[in-house]
Amino acid sequence: MPSAQIARRLRLAAQWTPISTGPDAIKSGRHWRTPRFSVVKITTASGLSGYGECAPIEQSEFDAALAKIQGRPATSFEVIRTLITGPVEAAINMALLDITGKIAKAPIYQVLGGPTRNKARAMAHLATPDPAAMNALQKQGYRAFRVPVTKDNAAAVLKQLRAAAGDGVDFVLDGAGNWTPGDASRLAASVERLHPLWLDEPCPLANVKAIAKITDENVTPLGFGRTALRPAEFQELLREQVIDVLRPDLARMSISSIRRAAAIAETYYTAVAPYNTGGKIATAAGLHLAASIPNFYLLDIPPGAAKITDGFAALPTAPGLGIEIKEGEWS
Repeated sequence: MPSAQIARRLRLAAQWTPISTGPDAIKSGRHWRTPRFSVVKITTASGLSGYGECAPIEQSEFDAALAKIQGRPATSFEVIRTLITGPVEAAINMALLDITGKIAKAPIYQVLGGPTRNKARAMAHLATPDPAAMNALQKQGYRAFRVPVTKDNAAAVLKQLRAAAGDGVDFVLDGAGNWTPGDASRLAASVERLHPLWLDEPCPLANVKAIAKITDENVTPLGFGRTALRPAEFQELLREQVIDVLRPDLARMSISSIRRAAAIAETYYTAVAPYNTGGKIATAAGLHLAASIPNFYLLDIPPGAAKITDGFAALPTAPGLGIEIKEGEWS
């Protein structure tokens, strides 16, 4: 989108977001940074606080974003998201939804019109294709795994893990964008009969026509989107029908933005499986997101971030994010 057009839209958004002196006005904020993610806290004039999580950001990024939104109603999360960009927007949007849910005395998914389901299917990341590590995660309740593979070992790894896992277990093969489209096409063909759920980010998104060739030649589903920052980035992929599973990253895109992407995907009968490598705040947000969209498929849930039972995580039921937060965990 041209910079002038973005500037015009931001100026209009600012005009439609009035400064408030009421109890719900954004008064202050705080930022913690950990090696894996950043946590933000937004507090209203009444003392009500909400929390959000995103990819690691600098204190200066948070301070600049906070300066733009101070004094505005915390419940104006849909408009406020247009005033800020980047991962910090994901965290602040999460925090404002947390506050809005607490004001409404309802879980976030109810504020957003849900629930569309009463539990969410979970997937664990298997750092190495080790059957023993997988079996340990199975004991924790997981029944789906995202497994890093190379272009040379994918079929062998999948066969080995399937033999060790038993029935009722599914696998996503993670390419992390490391293959060429040609390699991705050959790999997709080699695992077709092994029925992985999908190939995750098999190659970079630079050439949509090359990706279209993969989908034309193979039936193995493809998942893309972990590097996207805006819903518009998915439009060409969906229009060209080269994507089977939408993979927006909760650390990079806000709940509001992912819901917009999911609405676009729904018109193309495309499933949404949010990518999540964060902590319990991002995981709770992912569960609320899952319960607020009809085309949700599966959520990455790191071990320990939520309780998994028979492959599913229950939805939070308390107001806002619905989880207990201890600030000392990041200090």
